[in-house]
Amino acid sequence: MKIFRSNIFLWCLGIALAIQVYIAFETPIGGSFGDAAMLSMNSVQDVTPVKATLQSYDPSSTIAHFKDLYGDSGTVHMTDGSYKTEYKEGDVLVIAVAYDKGTKAFEEKELVRVNPMMTFPMIQGLGELGRNMLFHVPMSMVAFIAFLMGTIYSILYLVKKNPDYDRRARASSAAGTVFTILATVTGSIWARFSWGTFWNWDPRETSIFILLLIYAAYFMLRSLLEESEDKKARIAAVYNIIAFVSVPFLMFVVPRITQSLHPGGGGIEAPIINLSGKTHTDRTLLDMHWISVLLFLFVFLWIKDMYTRILRLQDKQAEEA
Repeated sequence: MKIFRSNIFLWCLGIALAIQVYIAFETPIGGSFGDAAMLSMNSVQDVTPVKATLQSYDPSSTIAHFKDLYGDSGTVHMTDGSYKTEYKEGDVLVIAVAYDKGTKAFEEKELVRVNPMMTFPMIQGLGELGRNMLFHVPMSMVAFIAFLMGTIYSILYLVKKNPDYDRRARASSAAGTVFTILATVTGSIWARFSWGTFWNWDPRETSIFILLLIYAAYFMLRSLLEESEDKKARIAAVYNIIAFVSVPFLMFVVPRITQSLHPGGGGIEAPIINLSGKTHTDRTLLDMHWISVLLFLFVFLWIKDMYTRILRLQDKQAEEA
């Protein structure tokens, strides 16, 4: 499509991606006083970000009373003197606090943000790593869409014998493989800080590795066949259709029917894609997730269009040679 060749489109897409990355890393994370107390008592982390509304504050004693996002009250000893004159009743603060088991009160360690427009939820066990949800999950979803489109184009090629459908199938499958690799890389970074290692052959990691091998075989098949271009395209189209049968099974079924460290494994409902059709995450994070999916979808369409044009030029040069 000509829209993907427009400089205006590329500039808008680049700016949108830059804004998305900025929001992903700069939006504060805020949990509840319950999160802070539980994580501290379980020795998981000493300092926890909390999002709360100021109820009352006495600058002379530096004692403040808050209500968190669940309406629970918390007493906080405010130590950040440079900001104390700016606090007023009704302010929404994201503050990093430490829990005192003896007094059952909290001590402010750092002021993260005052009256933030957006806040991501405190995902226990992930902390700051929860930001990766805006990259890893959308990339996986776009990879599935890319493989699906590649299969549709392969079917259209077998029906209509139009070489351009074969080129689009190759381009879609190539883009799907790229997004699968990116999803694997971002998932490995997540695993390193959550599970202690980049790769541990978790069922989700193993299934994605098998999926990459299946589509690597698709491209090897095309390059190794010495048949005519039409016959090579037909064989590749059939393989592409058969390969896609494994995609839903490897991406969605296997990780959910096996015990896994990954969210959604072992019958536990995943936060976004699950059997009940319900989402289990904060609205702000969910909205940003779908925006990320849309942006990466545009990136996929641009890659597909560009690679399709490259294949057309290669075929034209081959014909003229």
